[in-house]
Amino acid sequence: MNMRKYLYFIPLLGLLILFPSCNWFNKNTKKIDVSGIEFNLELDRFDNDFFACDTNQIYASLAEIREKDSLFFDFYTINVMRFGKIADTTNATMLDLHHFFTNPYVLGLKDTVDYRFGDCSELEDELELALKHFKYYFPKKQIPQFKTMISEFGYNVVALDSAYIAISLDMYLGKDYPYYGSFDFPYYVIQRFEKDFMVPNAMEVLYNSYYAPDELAETDALIHAMIEKGKCLYFMESMQPEKEKHFLIGYSKEQYDWCVSEEAEIWKFYNEHDLFYSRNYMEHTRHLGPGPMTPGMPEQAPGNVGSWVGWQIVSQFMENNSEEMSLEEMINLDPATILAKSKYKPK
Repeated sequence: MNMRKYLYFIPLLGLLILFPSCNWFNKNTKKIDVSGIEFNLELDRFDNDFFACDTNQIYASLAEIREKDSLFFDFYTINVMRFGKIADTTNATMLDLHHFFTNPYVLGLKDTVDYRFGDCSELEDELELALKHFKYYFPKKQIPQFKTMISEFGYNVVALDSAYIAISLDMYLGKDYPYYGSFDFPYYVIQRFEKDFMVPNAMEVLYNSYYAPDELAETDALIHAMIEKGKCLYFMESMQPEKEKHFLIGYSKEQYDWCVSEEAEIWKFYNEHDLFYSRNYMEHTRHLGPGPMTPGMPEQAPGNVGSWVGWQIVSQFMENNSEEMSLEEMINLDPATILAKSKYKPK
């Protein structure tokens, strides 16, 4: 198997309340009936298996755990946790692992995860519904095996090819979890360590495992990069049509409402600053990356506004062409065609 890996981390943004009653704009409308689709999610609690290791015989115990799924076990221990290859009892890795399994801090983290996620039925139900939508739109695609893990605040969600997606439960303990403040996570990032972001994050990784390019070409025009990001957000919206839209892009509700109310001004900003066809990599980073705000815009503007614009363009395109265009066909379409046929120009 191609060991191409997607390691995913998703930050959050914060904003003042400007339009508290704009609920209509924050609701999805892509509702389809998936009740007849046969799919039962089996969420593998890998975190429970791994922490069941017998510290009196670590190598033998881990070897037994590894037998259940050696591919993901190796990916987790080598690529996620950086323990190295667990090969023999003399390896220094054994000492690192013993320290890990007996460290009071790590044990306390596992206890907190168990307290918050002892029952994962809510997560399972939301994931299962999203994956039924995936099966509806992409009946020939393989659905990855979903696992839970503890990454010790390393990643939100990881994927190994399209075979596995693992959600790191310790990254969703709530914004008030005290230890998050001990790390270098900015406040706007911590705000997104809530349960409501788990499945949207997983759906973004699912999209990336199939469709995202390995790297965004630095020579791409900003508007085309926006649309590529918009494809992903439209995909996420299609997987979770009942989810409020601000969770999909990682905004607060107030931030999302601000973008809706200022849509025409946002478009005007990019046009007047001649940014749409900028091929400057730093401009891509400023407008398509996470942050507390988008540089050059009013302080109320959240980060990643460029992706939000791309989402609106793709949505307009699909509104005009959905009868003859499937979701997968749209994803594979070049951004220039989407832009031209969307006829997007907010006023």
